[in-house]
Formats: sequence, C-alpha cells, structure tokens
Amino acid sequence: QHYYITNNLSMVEQVINKVREPPNPKKIYRVALELSHQCDNVLKSTQILDETNKFSFPELFSPDNAAIRDKLRTYAERLIIPSSQFSRKGEDLIWKKVFYDVITSCRATKAHLSSPAKLPYRAHLMSAVGYYQHLLLKLQQQYHLNLCGVVDFAHDFSSSDTQVPDAILEEGISAVHRCLLYLGDLARYQAETEGINYKSISARFYHQALLICPKEGRPHNQLGTLAGINYEGLEAAYHYMKCLSSKIPFPGAGDNLKGIFNKTVSVSKDVMCSPESYPPTRRFLICFLLLADKLSGPVSMSEVDQLVRGLGGDFADCYTDNRQPFPPALVLKIVTMAIMLAENALAPGVDTVQPKLIPALVIELMTTILTVTIQQLGEKLSSPDNQFQSLQISGNVEEERSVVMLHVISTQSLLLPLKILGDWIKARHQLIAQDLTGTFWAQFGDLLNLFPHTRDLERIVKEGFSQSQQQQKIALPEDVALRGLAPLSTLHSQLEFPPMSPDLNLLDEFALRLLCLKSVGQFAAQLRPRPGLQYDLNSDLYSSLLAKPQVRSMITDRERTMKAMAHRRLQSEIKGLEYSVSANQYDSLSPFLVPVTSTVCLHLRTVKLLVATQRSVIIIPKQVIQDLDSLKKSRENHYARDAIKYFESMFKNGNWWLRGQGDQEFMSVKEPAPSPEMAGFLSVLSCCLYLANKSQGIVTLLVPDDAVSAAKNHKNCNAPNNYTGSLPSGELMELAKRYGIRVEGALEFYSKWTMSNRHGKIGRGK
Repeated sequence: QHYYITNNLSMVEQVINKVREPPNPKKIYRVALELSHQCDNVLKSTQILDETNKFSFPELFSPDNAAIRDKLRTYAERLIIPSSQFSRKGEDLIWKKVFYDVITSCRATKAHLSSPAKLPYRAHLMSAVGYYQHLLLKLQQQYHLNLCGVVDFAHDFSSSDTQVPDAILEEGISAVHRCLLYLGDLARYQAETEGINYKSISARFYHQALLICPKEGRPHNQLGTLAGINYEGLEAAYHYMKCLSSKIPFPGAGDNLKGIFNKTVSVSKDVMCSPESYPPTRRFLICFLLLADKLSGPVSMSEVDQLVRGLGGDFADCYTDNRQPFPPALVLKIVTMAIMLAENALAPGVDTVQPKLIPALVIELMTTILTVTIQQLGEKLSSPDNQFQSLQISGNVEEERSVVMLHVISTQSLLLPLKILGDWIKARHQLIAQDLTGTFWAQFGDLLNLFPHTRDLERIVKEGFSQSQQQQKIALPEDVALRGLAPLSTLHSQLEFPPMSPDLNLLDEFALRLLCLKSVGQFAAQLRPRPGLQYDLNSDLYSSLLAKPQVRSMITDRERTMKAMAHRRLQSEIKGLEYSVSANQYDSLSPFLVPVTSTVCLHLRTVKLLVATQRSVIIIPKQVIQDLDSLKKSRENHYARDAIKYFESMFKNGNWWLRGQGDQEFMSVKEPAPSPEMAGFLSVLSCCLYLANKSQGIVTLLVPDDAVSAAKNHKNCNAPNNYTGSLPSGELMELAKRYGIRVEGALEFYSKWTMSNRHGKIGRGK
C-alpha cells in the first residue's frame, strides 16, 4: 500500500511539473506547421468540386475545416504571446493560412459576391478584424507600449518600473505595424461587399501604420492600391513613388507605378492631339503624370521643357474665377511628387538632362501656385462681402485686425503645399540656386507682405515657433503626411510629431504655417553673396532687389487694408446677422446673444442649438463663468458641470459662433449694487452695453422662459429643486430694457428663429 501511494504521488508531481514547464516554442511550431498543412489540403480540396470546376464554398466554411483554422490560430498565437524566436513565423501562419488564403480563394472565383456565399465570407472577415483588434491590444501589453493618440485600439501599458530594451521595443512596434496593415487590408476587402465607406477605414489603418513606422514603404503601396484611378491615377502614383523613396520600399511598388504610367501614356495621345476637348483639371493631371513618366528615363530636353511650361498654364487655368478644383491634399501630393522627381535627378551620379529640367519643374509649379495664391488672397482681403461676419470681436484693435486677416487667409488651401516647397528650398538651396530668379523672390515677397505682422502671429502660436532660431517646433498636418521624405529629414528631426505634439486648432495651424513661410523670407534675405529679398525689421515687410524698396508705401497699403477690413467686418457682422425690422414679428432676431447663468444651466441644449444655427454670435460673460465655477461645487447641481464641460470644449476648438467675453469688453453701469445677485447682473449688463455700443446692433439678453413668464404675471419665479442658483427677477430684466437691451426667453427666441427659418425669412449670408 505504501508503494502504491508513493508511486501515485510521484505521478502527480510529474504532472504538476509538466504543467509548470514553460511552453516549448519548437514543439508548438511543429504542431502549427502540421495544422497549416491540413489547412492547405482543405483549400485544395475545395478548389474543384467536380468536373464542372465549381468552387466548393460551403465545404471551405464547414465546421470541421473552420475548427482546424481556429486550432492553428490558437497554436500560432502561443508563438507570438509570449514572444519567441518563432513569433514572426506565427504571425505569418495566422495571416496567410487562417485568414488570407481563404479570402484570396473566394475573391479569385468571385464567390464572395454570390448570395449564398456572401454571409459566411463576411463573417470570416469580421472574425479576422476582431482577432487583430484583440491581438493589437495584447501586443501593446506584452511590449509595454503607449500608443494612445496614434492607433484606435490603444491603452497606456507603459510603466516606469519596466525598462524594455530598444531591440525588443523595435520588435513590438514592428508587430503592431503589421497588425495595422492586416486591419487595413481586411477593411479594403470589406469595401467590396459592405460599401465604399470601408475604404476610408482602410486608409485610416494604413496611415496609422505610417505613424508607427515612417520608414516602411508598404503602407504607401497599399494606399496606392486603395486609391485606384482617382484623379487619373495620380493619387496612386504618389503613394507608389513615396513607397519607392522610403528607407524600406515594397518590391512590387515599381511595377504598380509602371502600370499607372502605361495607362497615362495611352490616354495622353488624345490629349496632345485635341487638348481643348479636355477640361483644364483633367488635362493638367494627365500631362503631369506623363511628365513624371518621361522623367523616369532618358528624354529629350525640348519635349520635357514644353511639358513643364505647359503644366504651369494648365494649373493656373484650373484656378480661374476663384475656383478650387483640387482638394489641398491632392495639391500637396502633386508638389511632393515634383520634389521626389527633383531629388532623384539631383542625386550624385545622375548624368542626364534631368538635373537641369526637374528643379525647373518644381520652381515653375511653385511660381504658378504663388501667382494663384496672391491673386485669390488679394481679392479675399479686399472683398467687402460678408465673409467677415462670423469673426470675433476683440478689445485690442491691432490683434483684431490680425485675427481678421488670419481668418481670411485660413481659407486659402494652397498655402499647405507652399509651406512644403519653402522647406525644400531651404534644404536644397545650394543645388537649385540658379533656378531661383529675382522674379520668383519678388513674388514670394509679395505673398509674405499680405500676411499679418510676425509679432501677432507669434502671440497666437506661442510655443510652436522659435523666432530667434527661425525654427518650427510643432509638426503641421503636411509635415506628418511627408514624414520620412529624405530632403526634409533634418527639419522633421527637430519637430514634435503626434502623439507628443500638442493639439492645434485651425487658426493656430495657419498662424504657424505663415511663420514658417516668413522664415523662408528671412532665409532669402540672409543669402550671400546675392540675397533674394530685402527685409525691413520695423515694418516686417519684404521688398525685391529688382526694384527700389518702397517700404513706406507697403506699410501704408497694409495699414489701410487692415483698417478697412476691421471696419467692414464690424459692419458686416451686423448686416449679415441682423434682420430688418418690419411688421412681421420674425424679422427682428438679434445678431448678439448674451445668456445669464441660469440660462446656460437650465437651457444648455437650447444654447447648443442656437450655436448650431450659425445665425447669432453667443457671448459668454466672465460673470457667468465665475458663477458656474461656484455652482459646480454643489454635488446636486449637475447643470453647471455640464455647461463648463461644453464651454471648455468649444473654446478649445475655437468655434466662431460661441466665445467668451474679452478683457476690454465692458462698459460701466452706474447703478447701485446692494446684493451679490445685483452686482453679478450688472456685470453681465456691462458686457451687453459694450457689444451694443461697439457694433451699433441689437443685443439680446437670454433668460429662462419661466422668469419671463413670471415677470409678465408679476409673480416670483422659483428655480428647480436640483438647481442651487437663482433666476433673474422682473426688476433686473426691466433694468436691462431701460438700457436698450432686449430681454427674451431662450426657448422663445429659438422658436422665433425656427419659425422665421421655416417661412424663408432667414438665409445665411443674406
């Protein structure tokens, strides 16, 4: 009996020790390989059902075969988590044998588009998406990564107690990069059955992969495949060229690019024969791709020179009559392609006509963009239209003028590619100096003179630009898009990229962009022995060496333009928002709305609706913000906390239709203040009086509708039980009316707007 007990205990200990043993990656890999062979056999057996060569779709997704793939996925994942020398092989087994081979077989036979086959195929794709989202989180946990703000499925797994070696960290980032590529491919396949919206999801995953590993070219190859024939194939050609110029290019990108060029050559024959039969936009895109194709090999100088000069005219024709035919991202791609062509030609050892022609292509393109931008921007800055009606009022006149200009300039999308071209000129000036003529610099100086003063831009940007070093510090969207481009690598190494860089609103972005362009002007003024521009520090203006400096004239013109813009903005802010007073009760809505504290608490939804109408500028007095800070301390009063959260979000993003009271936006009210409630109301009233006096328009004080109703009936109005604040009394509302301020209930005011809009009395911009 003792023998049997001892023997059984020994067997139990062996089992426990075996369980405690770390898994053997070699054994797991052998099992996974065997399962992968079974998956191959299943796939082969389903290719041909009988002599009719029909695809056996049900057999492929049968429970038994699906179980084999699930088992393979389980074993292969044990090679990845925890990490082993077979991790990469485990990744490949899961992607190829579990998911991709099945997808490829279905797509090759078009079986996934038939009615009976569509459902299991969609389920297979959804299963793959769910798995890789799960694996993405597990990889972040295993390698202690913090990818918040970079990928969608992120969690901060970083720890100060755990130091991950650089080699292991690089391995983890590469694994996450591949996961994102798989998710992008799966979304691209889903677009075939689920709809085109999945293409944007696919592009999102590919761009996230680029953020993780900018040196990898494969995401660009996939983006090129996703783009297809958009814009005559130019988008796809851009991504293939970016892929080939990456540190780690994808091998198939070259053949894909040749395919785009071959299609362009066949179409270009008709364009050359009858160019007038093609619209300028299509003609430009086809000719640009044709030029890119010709510059990839030996060509004649006359042929290329003719194409280069024709491109500038075609591009200018696209932008006649203030049209915006191309989205900013596409123009940025065009400029980037021209830079990449120039970089290839400027590389050491190149001995063709290209080094002379290709930089000329970039300068010609930049000159044309400069011409179009100056023309459009000059017209916008001098236009009396109501485009200024949405801009905010500021107490500082100089700041106000600069903000007005910046809002107008922010509508000019061509400044994005100009910023990149300016960076490239600074980086490659020694190689292209002969192409930068005095006429070019004169145009560039004319553009810079349309911008607000540098000190005003610095006040907006604050820490995003170093004026002493003339150095950008925070990456702009165009910098993120071109990250990894060789000639700009020095600049990019000095920038903060997402997620480390702070968030910038649209106004901050354009202010930083203008400072970057001005730094190119400073660079041109310091060139030796032949400066491109002259710079006057006091006036912050540039002049060309081709003509005598006329700084005083330019100062006068700029001041006259800014003053006229500020005056027109104040007038148009009223004319665009104010409604002519007539017998109709709906024709007297106010352009300026000032809510009291109880209004933003009890009618926050109505305030949001009024902001969404974009018909009236809503000003939040400082007194209201102070009251909300006091009210939020009450645990029961959720109104104040909701209002504060909303205002913080809107102020941060810079909504034009909702803003806070400026430091100088008040007028003294000579009324006694025997109580804190009266003092707070007088502070709000002083803001209303300033707005009414400054703009010479109607200002409406928004109060709770219950307060208005109680005042009409000469009754006291009590606040709701869970609201600890007070409502304005009838006496306070009458005081506001005596000063010429209109007082209305928030709900009643919104109802008037709704009725007026329904009856066609209100039209934006009318």
